[in-house]
Amino acid sequence: MVTKKRIIEIGNKPLKELTSEDLLQIVIIEGCCSVIMHNGEKIWNEPVITDFNNTMFSDSLTLDYTSYRKSDNLKSSDYIFFFNFKDFSYHYTKDYEQNKNQLIKSKRVKLETVRYLINKGYDVPL
Repeated sequence: MVTKKRIIEIGNKPLKELTSEDLLQIVIIEGCCSVIMHNGEKIWNEPVITDFNNTMFSDSLTLDYTSYRKSDNLKSSDYIFFFNFKDFSYHYTKDYEQNKNQLIKSKRVKLETVRYLINKGYDVPL
């Protein structure tokens, strides 16, 4: 029996060069924003970027964002997403001004995020 080897091509763009739009897609993939779908119906518009910083930390990028509900344009909580490109993990906070750094979630990225980054040509640590 002959087995075929699968070859995964990794890109050559460093993760530290992620754009704000790419980081926003990671936020959506990871589910780190107001619920966009509920019972198959789109409740919230996609998040809107309010700030992006790629120089504040030597190992992380930050993205501030919010969403607006489709039915009445109600603004969601403000979020800050921290993506650590050195150890390939993230965490995010919600309503920073009210809760002073309330950590919501911290973990490694999903396989779907890895696929997205590979398709965009980024060098992901496998």
